[in-house]
Amino acid sequence: MEKLSPFVVGDGEKCIGCKACEIACHVSHNVEGITAGNIDTPVFPKLFVTRVDEVTMPVQCHHCEDAPCAQACLQKAIYFEGDKVLIQTEKCKGCKDCLVACPFGAVELVPRFINGQEVMQENLGKPLLYGNKCDLCHTREKGPICVEVCPEKALRLVEPHKEKKEKNKKAVATIVGMFKK
Repeated sequence: MEKLSPFVVGDGEKCIGCKACEIACHVSHNVEGITAGNIDTPVFPKLFVTRVDEVTMPVQCHHCEDAPCAQACLQKAIYFEGDKVLIQTEKCKGCKDCLVACPFGAVELVPRFINGQEVMQENLGKPLLYGNKCDLCHTREKGPICVEVCPEKALRLVEPHKEKKEKNKKAVATIVGMFKK
């Protein structure tokens, strides 16, 4: 059986649009030794709180097994590390192919900063851009920080095989309960 990749999913019934997940994501990935209260750089989270009609919820990478973004990347900057789809920012040329390929709109191009200074493209005077998306906080022992900080518990890490096993157990319990009556 193929291993299905974990991903974070939002619950539109619970999300209040506070963007605590976005701030925590940015701080966790970009700002060493600083708190959210004194961020002095633009905020580029790896998830996007989105409002549609009366529903607000974060949208982020689903770490697809066939990863259309990785297939579209001619630079091979998007790659698999185990069951996670990651971007090697040094290889990314900002071509936008991953943006077009992602069915969730989970990839964004953001400007590169070094030591708080925006990096410009040589001879063009435009910012040097790279692909940015959820990496499931793959270097963080506790897992995705967005799940941890959400005050409404609107985010959860989905592990497909574990969820399937739990659903199978509930189904068996329900069926057994029906025959005991």
